[in-house]
This record gives sequence, C-alpha cells and structure tokens, in this order.
Amino acid sequence: MAGSAPIPFGDYLLLERIGVGGTAEVFRAVRRGRRPGEPEVALKRLLTWLAQDSELSRMFLREVGALSRIDHPAVVRLLEHGEAAGLPYLVMPLLDGCSLRRLLQGPAGDDSAPQPLTLLDALWLTARLAQGLAAAHRQGIVHRDVSPSNVQVTSQGQVLLLDFGIARVAGLALTTQGRSLKGKWAYLSPEQVTGGVIDGRSDLFALGSVLVECIVGKAPFATADRNETLLRVQGARFEGIQDLPAIVAEPLGSLIQRLLAVDPAQRPQDGDQVAEMLTALMERLESGSGHSHVRPSLAARVALVPPRVAAVSHAAALRGQAVTNATADEDVTQVGRQTV
Repeated sequence: MAGSAPIPFGDYLLLERIGVGGTAEVFRAVRRGRRPGEPEVALKRLLTWLAQDSELSRMFLREVGALSRIDHPAVVRLLEHGEAAGLPYLVMPLLDGCSLRRLLQGPAGDDSAPQPLTLLDALWLTARLAQGLAAAHRQGIVHRDVSPSNVQVTSQGQVLLLDFGIARVAGLALTTQGRSLKGKWAYLSPEQVTGGVIDGRSDLFALGSVLVECIVGKAPFATADRNETLLRVQGARFEGIQDLPAIVAEPLGSLIQRLLAVDPAQRPQDGDQVAEMLTALMERLESGSGHSHVRPSLAARVALVPPRVAAVSHAAALRGQAVTNATADEDVTQVGRQTV
C-alpha cells in the first residue's frame, strides 16, 4: 500500500500496512480531516475471515474496552476502538524504536549472537514492565503473552508493554482450555501448560523469563524442541545465573527463583512488589559502583539498531496475531517455530 492512495476505513485513512499476523493486520493511519500536527497512529483490525466469527468479535471488543481502563506509562495507550465495515479495530500511538526482541539480537538481526542488556538496564526495564502489569492486573486484565516481542523500547528509552491480543479479562474464561494453547512456548507459566487457572502471577512468571533473557541473552526454558520446552516450563528447572555482581547476587537470584516458582503461591503476589524489589537492587548496584544517579542506557542501545531492523520490529510488535502462528511470531523461533 506504500506509495498508493490512502484507503478510507471508518474515521481513518489507511496509509500503509505495516504488519500482519494470524488474527489481525496493522496499518499506519491518520484520522480523516486531522488537524495540522496531529500525529499518525497505528490501527489494528481483525482479519476479515475472523471478523465473521461473532463470538470472537464480541470478545475482541469487550477486551479492548477493558484495556481502555489501563492508564500507565509502561502500557501502550488505547486511543480508540470500534467497528467499521464489519471489522472491529483499535487505535494506538505509532511508536518509534524497536522491540526488546530486536534489542537482544546481534547486529545481524537474528538470535545467532544474542546481546544481553547491562544488568542495570535489565533491572530497570523489568521494573517498568512489572509496574505496567500491576496496573493491568488491578483492572482484572491478565496479559498471558509477556515476551520480548511484545515489549517496545522507544528512541527515548521508554519501555511499553504491547499487544493484549490474547489477554483475558476478569469475568471471561481464565484457563487455557479452549481453542488452543495460548502464549509463546518459552514464556508460558506452568499453569498455562497444564490448563490451570491463570491470574496475574502467570504474567509474573513470564516476566521472570524475560528478566533472565535480558541478563544472559536466552530465555531460561527455551530449547529447539517444543515438548522439551514445555516439560522444562512445567518443572521450572532453572539453574541460576552465574557471574552476577556480589552485591546483588543473592537477592537477585532469590527474586528470580521466586518469579519462576512452579506454584503461583510461591511467587511475588503483584507486580508492584516485584518493581520495588528490582528498584532496591538498582540502588544497590549504584551504591556499589561508587557513582550515584546511574541511569539506564536503553536509548543509546536503540540508536544502534539499524533502521531496517527497527522498522520491521515495529510492525511485528504492534501486529495482532495467533501467537502460535509459526510464520508471524518472532519469539516462536526460540522453540523451533512449532505450532499447536
């Protein structure tokens, strides 16, 4: 669509399709008759064949309506939602930067040479995500798909949690029973694998996996085989992280073990608690370094991502998709691009 005439869609003009997945497509768009200086947006709408499923369409709209209640700087804002031409849609800010998945990849833009974050960056980023998850959980919303491809880091170093496409809202089904197992294999919680009851602590388990990957460059339970990965998740056999600074080694190791506990009751009970512990660890690092007011360098890291990679990342991070779609999901590559 790039270079062609804009396509009218409801109150918007679709300028370019920037992403497509298993359940939705995302467009760069502008509001019709927009005022000077009004920014472009990202418009996500259900694919036509899925929009014909009335149950799925109703669920999409109910969940999007619930997301409009979340107001937190670490969660992408929902600007508007509705229906046009029989297709449910939602509108979000058009973000710059790249996904955390791209940020963790090497210069070639793949997983052959992962580039972990600095420990300070990893703690800061995870603390921000924990706060965003806490805001969602207070509204009864469980993300269920926390992974590096659903985290955007902007050119200013801002961290945002994206894509609540398979989120579940209090009052709707909160188990993995149904059409398929939802979530990315390497970031599922044990209760998601076994079909148990899911709540905010399931998101915190996934957050623990993301934290480990930020530090060492690889998700703790990821293997090339789907079944082996799921078995490792169920047992949560995590061997720990080597070579952590002595000043944070014990408390950080303990926090990670709690986040990755098989029993949800043994995990931290809310994201704010996790954020407080991570912030305390950051303060320890600062005091141990002999420098005060050390700040994360995520913005500088984003600036090093080649523009070509950043553009692809943006489309992937905002797209709506069936998370088990092997051709459309960046993080499925962590487990051999397996499908249900």
